[in-house]
Amino acid sequence: MIWLTALVINEVAYLQEDSGWVEVYNESGNVVDLSRYSISTSLGTFNLTGVLAGGEYRVFYVRFRNSSDSVALTVDGNPVDSYSWSSLPSRGSMGRYPNGTGDFRVFVLSTPGRPNDVPASLDEQSWGRIKALFGPGKRR
Repeated sequence: MIWLTALVINEVAYLQEDSGWVEVYNESGNVVDLSRYSISTSLGTFNLTGVLAGGEYRVFYVRFRNSSDSVALTVDGNPVDSYSWSSLPSRGSMGRYPNGTGDFRVFVLSTPGRPNDVPASLDEQSWGRIKALFGPGKRR
């Protein structure tokens, strides 16, 4: 069975101690009832409530691990969208670019509750170079 939905996981950020936030975006022009949706991670399933208007963003605070984890958005237990990572940045976030439709990339400045902006993002290769130059143990 194929589920057609207007909701996507648009951005993910780690906060601390197995917690972070997941931004869900309604890319349609229709209001979506969230009561049938949930977000799942390795640390649990979190049922959503309320409604999400067309073009609206909503941030949900959930529990997940910074390394080797994933988030899945489901409707009635069926997968709608997901994102997996080996490690999330300690600052910023991972978000879709172009907003709502593209691949996930590093955002130096997170954009919770609003569109993912180009100036705030870096591709993974650039982020890797920055970490190699300025990561832990590097001289500044």
